[in-house]
Parts: sequence; structure tokens; C-alpha cells
Amino acid sequence: MAFTICEKRQSVIDEQGHALVIGGPGSGKTTLALLKSKGILDTLAPGQSILFLSFSRAAVQQILKRCREILSKEEMKRIDVRTYHSFCWDILHSHGRLLGGQPLKMMAPSEEGTRRTQFEGDWTEESRRLLREEGVVCFDLFAAATAELLERSSHLRSWMGRLFPLVILDEFQDSDDDQWRFVQQLSKVTQTLFLADSEQRIFEGSFRPGVRANRLDILKDTIALCEFDLRDDNFRSGDSDILAVADCVLSGKGPLPKSEDVKALKYEYRNQFAATVHFAVAVTLGTLRKRGIEDPTVAVLARSNDLVAEISDILEVSHSYNGKDLRPIPHEIVWDQELSASAGVAMASALEFVSLKTPAAREAMHTKIEEYFLIKKDFCERYGGRGAQTAGTKAARFGKARAKIAEGKAPTKGSPRTLEETLTAIPALAGDPVRDWKAVRTAFQAHDDLKAIFQDARMVRLFRASDTLATALAGRWIERATYEGAARIVRSVLDQERLMGLERDPKGVVLMTIHKSKGKEFDGVILIEGLYSSPFFLKHEAPQYAPSRRLLRVGITRARNFVLLVRPQNAKPLLDA
Repeated sequence: MAFTICEKRQSVIDEQGHALVIGGPGSGKTTLALLKSKGILDTLAPGQSILFLSFSRAAVQQILKRCREILSKEEMKRIDVRTYHSFCWDILHSHGRLLGGQPLKMMAPSEEGTRRTQFEGDWTEESRRLLREEGVVCFDLFAAATAELLERSSHLRSWMGRLFPLVILDEFQDSDDDQWRFVQQLSKVTQTLFLADSEQRIFEGSFRPGVRANRLDILKDTIALCEFDLRDDNFRSGDSDILAVADCVLSGKGPLPKSEDVKALKYEYRNQFAATVHFAVAVTLGTLRKRGIEDPTVAVLARSNDLVAEISDILEVSHSYNGKDLRPIPHEIVWDQELSASAGVAMASALEFVSLKTPAAREAMHTKIEEYFLIKKDFCERYGGRGAQTAGTKAARFGKARAKIAEGKAPTKGSPRTLEETLTAIPALAGDPVRDWKAVRTAFQAHDDLKAIFQDARMVRLFRASDTLATALAGRWIERATYEGAARIVRSVLDQERLMGLERDPKGVVLMTIHKSKGKEFDGVILIEGLYSSPFFLKHEAPQYAPSRRLLRVGITRARNFVLLVRPQNAKPLLDA
């Protein structure tokens, strides 16, 4: 569908005051916001720019992609697209002294994860104490500290208004209380444009504390603004029935459109699951190619990281489906950033151990692996995933190994000993960081306890830090002929990449949770439901299942051309009777 400027969209572009644009997936909210920006750029004074804030690296990447399509290179220099965290840290780094009389120090996300898992008590209160008394600000408190700065300093507020004559807030229905606080302060000194879709609220509850179902009502009650409704528009999959099907799933009421764009594939028994999933990916790729998409992008989505990991294992080996041989399918996985970074640090500590062979490096390696499993345990507990108890048990094993090594003893059995033996058997490192990293990473497949680290560390490259890491590690080898300090280097680079919010465009087949797919677009989407795990509909949400229905709608509407749902034969129907 061609994007046309109708009277309603022109009204958004011309609006001089605060505005709220409501629209569903693919309704053109981002495009419209950039067209509005394009008309303002020529009027900006030297040093001024337009600020465009979003929540995730994926969303920032999509916005930048739209920028390249709509704006010239010179115009792109005048629009600042950021994640909330990146923007807030810039303010705190420059003006944090106003809060307590001393410059603020950032606690890196990886360090915060480690300290949170080891702190006995209320970590939220402890993090606030660190900010108040020691000037140390945690990643999760960036927005709160920024809000306090803007609330207390009218001079800083005014300066922000002069610097950014227009601020665009993407996916505003997902903003939490602290983000809302500092946005309120910005709205006092500059024009704000809010983009939102109330039906894409999927981060309420344990996923993001402070995210409220009535955020848009709070906005409209607080700030005088004009509201524009684009919910009937669809430029992402407008030539298909994908959005119509997604809206039926959202409401729970039919009938579903009979469509060639949304299909279902059922399996009955557990032993059919792997081949069915493999076939689903193969047939989706084939369908998209038949439709003229030469290099299709396909997202394979599930509700939990556990099922995503299982799907990855399935696609890495051959299967047979109804007599058809299926070859392994190359793919990438998008994990949680915190887990990926922690796994990368654990891997780097093993690289140090192999190159140094010192007692200190040996103890540090077991410490980093213990920290990884503690972070994984905390992640499972916070977000409701399986495996918290298992992760805790694995952390305890490496904790005991660390204690023994500190006493000058060696682990006697289990995964710590297996890892040491496998690492010791690696041939001499060559100083090629990519080859050496892969050699060490392979050692983490030697024991079932360690495969999770292997999987998570595979995702380090998705931080777009590969070149930076390789250069830094190569430089360290040239300096010392070892990888001493590798864990510190990896942590620093990955923390910086997480803060900057960079992410590359998806290519080929990508696996992730449905929550992680928010803000992304793909040619095809496969939604997979396990037989005994990761159901589409959670029992405690009965009878309406509203949160699950919103999540499914988000997953379905990531697709531009084709959707395939893989479900157990006796799964709960998508629609009510």
C-alpha cells in the first residue's frame, strides 16, 4: 500500500501543540512522525535537533531504517533517535552533579545483575540508596534520576526545550511511571508527539514494573493535546488478511477470515514436535520464495526462552516429516541482553584461564560462571520462566568449585571439573581472537550444565560488538601474548553496546520470544506452542485471556506476508465457541 497524506495525516503534520497518534501495527505512525519532522528541520536553529525516543534497540533500528527512506543525509543529522536509557544517561552524565553535589557514576548493567543476585534484601531500595548516598546510578534508575533532575531544575528543563523543539515518544503505552515523570517535564517546555497503540500493551506486571494499563488515559488527563486515530490504516500487511486475523484473535470472536496468508499446522504427540517445527520453518521459507521474496526474513516465536532454545536445537539437525528429508536450517537467536552479556563475560574468563593457566584466572573463571547462573536464576524468577531451581543448583556447583580452588584444591567431579579438563585439552591459542573464542566456546558443550552458556554466548555478536571485541582482544594479545583482562574488556564493550541501543537488521531465520519481537518486522512469522510448555493462553488469565491475546496479536502482526501457527492438536482454540 502506498503511503498517502490524507487530510487527517496532514492535520498531524500541521499540529503546533501536543498530539497523540493512535494506530495499530503498520499504521504508519513512525512514517507520519518523520514526515512531520521533515517539515520542521529547516526551521531549526544551529545546535537544535528533533528527539525521537523509543524503548528498545529493535525499535530504534526500525526508526533509523525509516529515516533513511524519508530523510536526506543532511536531514538525518538533525534528528536524534535514542533509547530512553541512552538519552537519560547523557543527561545524568552531564548534569548528575545537581542531584547530590558529585558526578554520577554508572553501575554497568552486568555489574548490576551480579550485585542484584548476591544482595540479600530489597534491591530496589538498595539501588536508591546507592544513588542517594554514593552517587552510583543503576541502569534501571536512569529514568527516575533524570525525572528528579528535570523536576528540580527549571534551568535544565528550559535548556532541554531549546535544544529539542519537538520530542517524539514511540510506543508510549509501554512507558513506566519514571519515564512518564520526565516526559511530563519535557512537555512543559517543548512540543511532544506521542505514538501509541493500546492493544500492544505486553509489558505490564513483572516484565516492567510501573507500566500501567491506563497510561494513555493518564496522558490525556494530564496534558492538553489533540488526538488522531489511525487504527483503520495498515501499511505493513495491507494486501493480506494478517491484521484481520490478529484482530479476531485479540477479540476472541470470529469468524476468522479464510486466508492463504495465515495458516495453522497441528501435531498430536510429543515425538512429532521436532519434525513439525522443522517442517514449519522450511515450508514458510518456501512459501515466501514462491511469492517472489528472494531472501526472506522469518521470525520463529515462542513464549519462553526455554522453548526458543529447544527450537534452536531442532533446527541444527536433520529431520524427516511425512517422508520428506529436512536439512539443518541456519538461524540466529535473540536472547535477553543481560544473559548474553553475562555468558560472554563467562566465556571471556575461560579465555583468560586458557591463556594464563594461573590460580587467580582459574578462580575468576568459576566465579564468572557462578555469577552467570545466579543471573539466570534471577531472570527466571522475575519473568516466570522455568529453570530457576536448576540454575540455582548449577550456580552452587561452581560456587563450591570456586571455594575449593581458593583453598588450593581441585574440583573432584561434575561440570566444573569437566570444563577444566576440556579447556586444558585445547591446543595452544594462536592470538586470533575469533578462532580462539570459538575454540573456548566449544568447550562449553562438554557438559549439559554448560550448554546454556554456550547458547547465550553465541548471541554476543548480536550486540554489533564483534569488530570492537575482536580488535580489543587482538590488541591485548599483541601487548601481552595472553588474553589477560579479557573478561573486563568484554564486559565494558557489551555494556556500552547495550547502552547505545544498536542492533542490526534481521536476516534469514531468527528465533526469539514473542516479547522480544516487539518493534520488529519480518516477511514471515511462525508462532510455536509447546505440548506441555509455553502455551499461547495462560490458565490464570481465564476466561478472557486478554494479556495472552494481546501478545499473540503482537506476534502475528510482525509479519508482512505470511504467518504459520504451530499448535498441539488439542490446544485451546484461538476463538471462543
